Amino acid sequence: MAIAKTLWVRTMPDGSTVTTENARVVARDMDGRIFQERRTFSPVPADPQHQSIDYLHEYSDPLAHTRYNCYPGSKFCNLENYFEPLNQPDVPPGLQPDGISFLSRENLGVDTFEGQEVQRTRETFTFFKDKIGNTKTILRVVDYWYSPALGINVKVVRHDPRDGDQTLWLTNISTTAADPSTFQIPAGYRVIDRRAPKSISSPTAPQP
Repeated sequence: MAIAKTLWVRTMPDGSTVTTENARVVARDMDGRIFQERRTFSPVPADPQHQSIDYLHEYSDPLAHTRYNCYPGSKFCNLENYFEPLNQPDVPPGLQPDGISFLSRENLGVDTFEGQEVQRTRETFTFFKDKIGNTKTILRVVDYWYSPALGINVKVVRHDPRDGDQTLWLTNISTTAADPSTFQIPAGYRVIDRRAPKSISSPTAPQP
């Protein structure tokens, strides 16, 4: 289990910035089941009038091939098929097939983050002048902190002048097995089966 945090800083045309953030619970068990909160962004500094809202809970089960998207506010879930993401091969550095961008990749060495040994890398995409309507060359830089033990990136920092600076990281990382109830839909939720040709409602949520 961990807390996934995001900090997003966008630069406005007049040079001012808009900063927002959120923090949400994520968990994964030994069978690959995943629980994730989804929350809205809130402004920085904090504004009592605009708090982050916990609007969606995702329960994914790669063994049952199911994903429940559950809405705490109304206590109902959409049941959908779950397709495990395919492992995409690393894009080779150099001029990309689109002919408008160039990728370079740097090995930044071994480091530690939140108690995890990580391998750091940096990818820089160069979008050349006049290729996408840009009057100047654009650099999109992404730094990764990858934990081999967890099999995930525990921190990612993206810089792109088109959509701002985004920092995503995990904190409060625990490798102790989460309570099994973390991966179960709470009692009393109504489920709509979106896998069927027609929506089928059930009065209570089945346990994944």
